[in-house]
Amino acid sequence: MNNFREAVNDCGLRDVSFEGYEFTYDNGQVGEANRQCRLDRAMGNEAWFDLFPYAKLKHLTREWSDHASIKLWLERRDTQRGRKKLFRFEQVWVGEDGCEEAIKKAWNSEGADMLEKLHTCGDELMAWKGVSIGKLLHDIQRKRRRLQILNEGERSSDKVKEHQQFGKRNRDAS
Repeated sequence: MNNFREAVNDCGLRDVSFEGYEFTYDNGQVGEANRQCRLDRAMGNEAWFDLFPYAKLKHLTREWSDHASIKLWLERRDTQRGRKKLFRFEQVWVGEDGCEEAIKKAWNSEGADMLEKLHTCGDELMAWKGVSIGKLLHDIQRKRRRLQILNEGERSSDKVKEHQQFGKRNRDAS
């Protein structure tokens, strides 16, 4: 460990600031046997921080692993807002109720040329997605919040048991 610290100092590295739960590892044990620590990190030197002054590390919620994934943001997050999101058709929509109807509604519109029909189809699918898939996304967010609560802080036997059940239910649903 001393060699690692020495190398970090010799290279002039420092941690990228992070957001999220402070620990990225949890051994999953209960009570006194529980060990949590921050193993996963990102570092840069002054030249790197000059290139990426808004760099931020996000500790993501652990799902099945004893390690949390990390995500490195290199640009200011508020600059990403306001950009018009590109439409992308998702294959998973094909089997969902209402998807085919949204496509037919747009495609059968009178007097529209091909380009207009494509734009209308995208608009119809985005509106459909907002209602239909929005419920699914809300459910995913709710489950992620619960998982975050289960992952943070001291581990009780109830938390471990619920985390295991949570994982089993979601793996079975996949």
